[in-house]
Amino acid sequence: MNATATVILSYAFMYFVLFIIVPLVIVTFVMTCIKFFRSTDVQMVDAAVSIKPHLLDQESMQFLKSLKSIASNRYDVLYGASLVNVVDIDDSIKNHEEVQDFMEHCHLDYVVVDNESSAVKLVVSDTDRSSPEQVKFIEKCLDYIGVQFIKLDKHKQCDEMLLRNALAA
Repeated sequence: MNATATVILSYAFMYFVLFIIVPLVIVTFVMTCIKFFRSTDVQMVDAAVSIKPHLLDQESMQFLKSLKSIASNRYDVLYGASLVNVVDIDDSIKNHEEVQDFMEHCHLDYVVVDNESSAVKLVVSDTDRSSPEQVKFIEKCLDYIGVQFIKLDKHKQCDEMLLRNALAA
């Protein structure tokens, strides 16, 4: 083999090692580090998060089904809304952010909405899940906009005729 071929092969080997082997080793090292740190994060998240198998309990589900049958095809029933989803507040109100935050914590179990006009027709909620001041605020807000508010008892029961009359009005 002549000297020129030896020099060319030496440079080829050097560039091969420099541009192929070294980056491959660096990428492998980085990927191993990412895998190592990533697996510990996933283990911590798995231990801290639990998933509920069902969103509604049996009583809530039965009431939702009965409310949907009463509402038939004219109304839609929303579950688990807050007051901020039902009532718009004016931006000029003093302490707007505080009022909006308070309204987000005012829980409404069932909101009946008209299909055609998308107007809220009725709100049915369990008042035991809210504080007395939140219940009073909900009642005042809904009364102000003309939406009827029906309170559920502790077994999530309500008079069916009362619901029918409220939706007929």
